[in-house]
Amino acid sequence: MKDHFPTSFDMAEEASYDELKALLAQKPGDPLLLHGIAKAAFTQGRFDQAVGYAGLAIRADPRAEFHVTLGLALLRLGHVEAAQGALRVAVLTDPSNPSAQLALSEACEMAGQLVEAEAALRMALDLRPLEAGYPLVLSQFLARHGHFAEALTMARRATRLAAADDVTTRQHEATLLNASGDHAGAETRFAEICNLRPNDPAAWANHGAMLFELGRLDDACAALEEATVLGLPTAETLTNLGLVHIALGHLVEAEKDFSKAIALGPGDLRVMLNQATLLNDLGRREEAATLFRQVMKNAAGTVDATRARFNLATVELAEGRFPEGWQDFEARRLLLQPLPRPDLPDWDGSPSEKPVMLCGEQGLGDYIQFLRFVPVAAERAPIYLLAPDSLAALVEQSLTLPVWKRIYEGGRLKLITSASDKTVVAKASLLSLPCLLNVGRPSETAPYLCAAQSRVSQDRQRPRIGLCWSGNPGYRFDRRRSIASDLLEPLLEIEGVQWVSLNRGPAPSGFELLPEDGDMAATAARISTLDLVISVDTAIAHLAGAMGAPLWLLNRFGGDWRWAGGNWDRQTGRHLWYPQARLFAQETADRPDIAWREPIARVAEALRSFIASRTP
Repeated sequence: MKDHFPTSFDMAEEASYDELKALLAQKPGDPLLLHGIAKAAFTQGRFDQAVGYAGLAIRADPRAEFHVTLGLALLRLGHVEAAQGALRVAVLTDPSNPSAQLALSEACEMAGQLVEAEAALRMALDLRPLEAGYPLVLSQFLARHGHFAEALTMARRATRLAAADDVTTRQHEATLLNASGDHAGAETRFAEICNLRPNDPAAWANHGAMLFELGRLDDACAALEEATVLGLPTAETLTNLGLVHIALGHLVEAEKDFSKAIALGPGDLRVMLNQATLLNDLGRREEAATLFRQVMKNAAGTVDATRARFNLATVELAEGRFPEGWQDFEARRLLLQPLPRPDLPDWDGSPSEKPVMLCGEQGLGDYIQFLRFVPVAAERAPIYLLAPDSLAALVEQSLTLPVWKRIYEGGRLKLITSASDKTVVAKASLLSLPCLLNVGRPSETAPYLCAAQSRVSQDRQRPRIGLCWSGNPGYRFDRRRSIASDLLEPLLEIEGVQWVSLNRGPAPSGFELLPEDGDMAATAARISTLDLVISVDTAIAHLAGAMGAPLWLLNRFGGDWRWAGGNWDRQTGRHLWYPQARLFAQETADRPDIAWREPIARVAEALRSFIASRTP
């Protein structure tokens, strides 16, 4: 490799602009002093003077380093073509100078010449393959232009080459890992940065955000709180902390977080959107709706506006304003993954002689709840119902029920487990049916799911009570709806009950367990043997409701829209979706370990009365 001339970078850093000019008076025309002054001027942002002094230095000694300084100064002044000329001279003068390649790449990128820019970066990397800065710069370039997979490869290379205490490369790699969906990998890097910079609030804020993505709520809360202690918190950090507090069920703390975030960023619509979501959870729906509408107005056409419209729908549905609620509920389709068969158009609910495919989109509970609208849809068009594997057997065995029998035997309904059927002409989500069919308020529906004959031997001396106390732990807000097993003690100490677990996996001592390998048909068979189902807000509650089984729902404070006041008939007091349901809701916005005590106590009292009423 060709040896480089002595550099004046150090000279510029050690001496000030004025000091260098004084030295130049003693040695006029010295190219190193002229270049030192050019570098000092560049550092101070005096780019026109940097151009002048670099040009004088080049007249005396046209070395590559001087052309690099000239080119970069011209680039800062916006003279891209002239800058490219100077930098190409630098590369031709000293092809083995990686700094010249980097500078040429910058100028070519600014000129939109991306192929040449990337080639210069790769040449610089070839010249310095063991220095972390070169793969880092290439990775940043690739990421800016959408080549994320290779950018991540280069970022990993940079981190491997970097010093053990280097933060810049780790920060860049973590950012790319997060963008690629590898939250676990990003969390590892952010944790390393926290170890390297334990007093940096930004490091803890980034780490906390990744821990939240991974569902490690307690760790996320601790990290984000550390960020707020170490320095003046940002609106983004406080918003993330508020979201973690919501997920933990710490609603009072979350309200404080969002209030502080709003104070720091009063015009931040995302903070406003999150605050409105919390107000909705706190039952302050009118305030929430006002903020949702404000976001929709001020962020029209953005994802935030779409989220606000969807959240406004949950307010409207909670209040029983179904016509407008179903319309706004359709905003969710813009936020979710596309339905199967993107080649098919969306069904608009119009009559059709050719079959339409209906499918789910979210959880099993939603599928079960909105399944009730399929018979109405079958009056408009032949329906091919795409059933999830875990529900297919249950739906198939339920087609003998009166609500299904006519349309099924008349060929208006076909159950499918694959979306590949070529005869369907359109598709729709089950959750869109109320809007497409203009059904408005849901009407009471006879049981539309049923179980096959169960072979469980029953002790009729004791009531069989099914209990579901927790949902899917992978759901980000599961901590709010699920109940810690130790809080169930007031129920479990009641004598004369044959308890049946409706949770998969371990259960308290004395419980009859669900079969480990069973699907929802097996669960339905077990529910058919029960005298009562007590459940938190999970698919089990919807399954019991759709079967017509007696259901006592343990509901979190605020709760989901489908259990709110507008979903209960004011005259009869019956639930519109599942008339046999009875609600036991948290009365306060306390933390879950406190808020669950009162409704569990009421369930225990009601259960004793239930048992007493069955005693001969």
